Amino acid sequence: MSKLKRFTVLLISFVIAAQFSTHAFAASIVQFTPSIKTSFDETVGHTDASTRSRLSNLYAELGILQTGRDNRQERIRVLHYKNEQMLIVIRQQIKEIDAGVVSPLEAQTKSTKERYRPLFEQYSSLTHRISIAKSLKDKNLNAVLKAQGDTMKILVQLARQDIRDKEARLKVAKETRSLKIAAARKTLNSIQSHQTEIKSEKAVVTALNKRLSADWTSFKSAIRKQNTSTTSQSLSSLVSIFRQIAGSEQKIEELEQRVAGVIERTRVQISS
Repeated sequence: MSKLKRFTVLLISFVIAAQFSTHAFAASIVQFTPSIKTSFDETVGHTDASTRSRLSNLYAELGILQTGRDNRQERIRVLHYKNEQMLIVIRQQIKEIDAGVVSPLEAQTKSTKERYRPLFEQYSSLTHRISIAKSLKDKNLNAVLKAQGDTMKILVQLARQDIRDKEARLKVAKETRSLKIAAARKTLNSIQSHQTEIKSEKAVVTALNKRLSADWTSFKSAIRKQNTSTTSQSLSSLVSIFRQIAGSEQKIEELEQRVAGVIERTRVQISS
């Protein structure tokens, strides 16, 4: 299977997995059940028209904000999951940059050295015999061995040059590969600032969720007791908190989109 096909299969599987990842997340803090609606209607039923309208509008807005949050959280979940999986793919692709160029050159250099090894061993043996022959002062033997040595020396020089040429090509390929990998990693590392911001915004949302939970509990208690004042205060606070949460979660969604953009730029950089 080609790299492109393998990448496509992985991408499709990640998107499908992301679509079915919703079950792993907790239910919303605020849940509008029929019993809560009944208790709220009974509470506002005892108020004047102006108060009833104001509270009903707040309750309706709360529902809209909750629906908006549910939809936004789902988008964030899918986007974050896809980013996490794509990071696995892209980091592996970075490791494989120019592997198809370097590996054959490594194999070629190694096989070339192996091919010339017998020649080098023969030449080494011959030079040793020439050294011994000189000590024997046999002119005819020295002449024969010298002729052999001169011929073999040329072959050895050619062999060594061949090895140097292949080693030089391998070195250039490795250096080019290292530069490409470094450049791709530098591009990808720009997601770190976005991830830091996401972490910060999530901390804000976590703190707001605690306040949301407390106010929701207060609201449910107020409508059970038909306490209009506390109901009004709780609703106003809930709407305010939801708006703050929306602001932070919108930033998180934007940041996840920026992370996706960095991943895509890195992918294009690797492919070019």
